[in-house]
Amino acid sequence: MRVLHLIPSISPLRGGPSVAVLSMVSALREQGVDARIITTNDHGPGIDTTLPIGRWTHRHGVPVLAFSRWSPPLRTVREFGISPALNCWLAKHLKSYQLLHIHALFSWPSTTAMLQARLAGIPYIVRTIGQLNHWSLRQSAGRKQVMLALVERNNLACASALHFTSADELEQASALGLSSPKYVIPLGVEMPAELSCDDYHAPASSCTTFLFLSRIHPKKQLERLLSALFLLEQRCPNANWQLQIAGDGQPAYLAALKSQIEQYGLTSRCHWLGFLVGNAKWEAFHNADWFVLPSASENFGIAAIEALAAGTPPILSPDVAVASTIAEGSAGLMASTEIEELSNVLEQALGGPSRAMRVAARTMATTQYSWPAIAAQLHHIYVGVAR
Repeated sequence: MRVLHLIPSISPLRGGPSVAVLSMVSALREQGVDARIITTNDHGPGIDTTLPIGRWTHRHGVPVLAFSRWSPPLRTVREFGISPALNCWLAKHLKSYQLLHIHALFSWPSTTAMLQARLAGIPYIVRTIGQLNHWSLRQSAGRKQVMLALVERNNLACASALHFTSADELEQASALGLSSPKYVIPLGVEMPAELSCDDYHAPASSCTTFLFLSRIHPKKQLERLLSALFLLEQRCPNANWQLQIAGDGQPAYLAALKSQIEQYGLTSRCHWLGFLVGNAKWEAFHNADWFVLPSASENFGIAAIEALAAGTPPILSPDVAVASTIAEGSAGLMASTEIEELSNVLEQALGGPSRAMRVAARTMATTQYSWPAIAAQLHHIYVGVAR
């Protein structure tokens, strides 16, 4: 079975959805599906010069074909990911695939690919990556409402299936009244093999380490976490804790966060780790006591699942889709993003999680979020909708 996956970017700077697609396609290939990725050379604010243009290459063992993204100075246009060369390739080659799996909405590559798939008579599945969530639809609301009216609602209505990664994401999208078949299939995580079941460390010191590891974007509400920690510092000045911040974002936003830290007098407690990948990322997860994500909206929350895989319980806002599942499984905590309530939970978390909670975190990752099981579910759906 030949399946083409299309996503505007595979850059890790774009966050979980772009990273997950490589693991998803790799797992599908292990199931015997000839799955491939077509994308652009988008790399956040810039372009990825390591991706060959217009020819197949491999990323993490996955065949990837990238085309140039138009990069004008105007950020709004640049973010739309316009790539005429990608559309020219689809016009010539899309009919050689049995199915198109699209990851994203409101973007040139995904929006135009759905139109081309219908013209070519190729069925397509859409993973909405949270872009139909209430919070997301409120961002650039005017542009999105126009796009929904003109093209995206019809694109979604004509899809062979809609792929949601959580029940919460499906529920929020239901307000649009879409009739296409809908499936909830979570994302997975590649388990860090170097961590064994007996590798749940006790804290190396009496200092409690909170880790924020994510794309640094206003949606993640890092400023609320800083405010909650400032309140904790006022209430418990002798408490021993630190915050490690891993990720990257727009320079102006990073500068504002650093200014907030300085104003709060938390400079000695907050440490910037930069953008982490590979072993450095897993080490940061594993060495932390808690992973904290007070996000305003997450249709899934892949970083939270990675924290589970490292045996590090997360503290999540209710707007992270996996938060209630993790809390109910005693694998982490759920905390409101109201400053005082979040600060109270952080105070309760001083001293770190129990070993039982760490074990529960790791167990949940291995039993509920393994890529082989998820790929098997996707393969089953592919068989049902492919021509």
